[in-house]
Amino acid sequence: MMNETPEAALRSRIADLEQQLRLADEGTSRLAQRCLELEKQLQTFYAVHPQKEMQADSPALVQPLLYFDAGFGFSQRDTVKAPDYEYDEMNGMVTATFELPEAAVNLRFDPGELPCCITNFVFSDDRILCRPVNGVPLHGDGILFLNDDPNFMLEGMNRFPAGMKLGVSYGYFPLEALAGDPLFAAVLEGVQYFQKTRVCEQKHLDQLEKTSSDQKQTIDALQKNISELHQANAELTARSRAYENSLENVLSSSSWKLTLPLRRLVSLFHRGS
Repeated sequence: MMNETPEAALRSRIADLEQQLRLADEGTSRLAQRCLELEKQLQTFYAVHPQKEMQADSPALVQPLLYFDAGFGFSQRDTVKAPDYEYDEMNGMVTATFELPEAAVNLRFDPGELPCCITNFVFSDDRILCRPVNGVPLHGDGILFLNDDPNFMLEGMNRFPAGMKLGVSYGYFPLEALAGDPLFAAVLEGVQYFQKTRVCEQKHLDQLEKTSSDQKQTIDALQKNISELHQANAELTARSRAYENSLENVLSSSSWKLTLPLRRLVSLFHRGS
């Protein structure tokens, strides 16, 4: 093979670049066409379900809130918003920092107001335990909230001081985007059935525990009665032995032996009469 001249190598390189540019343009065109198709599908979906578009466009429905109970219970008035709240729609990650305006005896965290799946939930203060109130724990670290108003109770401290700062981060994935998917609907129905079954099983377990507790109390009362009967029997046995010992002492005494002829004479007298 002959060596190419610099001009020929340059023309070959330009031809390669032009070919790559044409391929890139074709790929971009196909990608733009696909985006247009998806946008049309999304518009069709929102036309059939207008309430979904309203919810997706409402930032208030996906904004996290911290409820604090200063001694009068939770209320919409006693809430804290995070001024640095960030929601990355690309990966669903939420970060926020709250500062308590006054001391509180209880805290409740609401990640949003839509049914959703929460993942990688992390609180800045490891003294605080976050218990999902109306969520279903999934395998791993996911929590599924099937109803509106998902929330966590924050536990682990007797009192939360004023000025306390609490940072939180988590993945937030609303379920409304999947509501029209038949497969998701089937899975959701299965999860809801599982949740109802678990509630029924828990009630059954609670009833069994109550029955077991009642039976234990009955057994404890019977054991107490048995113990009291054993104690009474022991006392009667001791009294019987004391009487037997007293009788033996009388029968073996010298006075009893000396009065034997007299007792026999009295016995004969009674028989004769």
